[in-house]
Amino acid sequence: MLGLPMEAKDVTTEELQECFPTDDYLSKWHRGEEAEWPPEPEFDESSMPELRFEVGTKVLCRVGASEWHGGTILQQWYREESWPQGAWAPYKVELDDGRNIFAPGDLEQIIKRRPEEEVTE
Repeated sequence: MLGLPMEAKDVTTEELQECFPTDDYLSKWHRGEEAEWPPEPEFDESSMPELRFEVGTKVLCRVGASEWHGGTILQQWYREESWPQGAWAPYKVELDDGRNIFAPGDLEQIIKRRPEEEVTE
């Protein structure tokens, strides 16, 4: 179901056309081809909030109610294909034990800089 947050008298033809699949998508569907609608928007990192940690930063990640594991930031703005459109995790992290996880938020309660004395190379 489609809904626009305005009165019908306020809707323009252009706004309606932006909400409906293009002729290309309709043709693909008519032929029985897969075509995801709406299409995944292009990732624009400049529109994302600035993150606290750069790739390569040594961090501690909360992995339980009171359990923290050391790791290293592998990637900023990580996502998996199965996630809903527009869903992103701020960080992908490789834990010191080799597991890869993601931090669901850029919050001190979830991920924090590892104190220098805890970093072992």
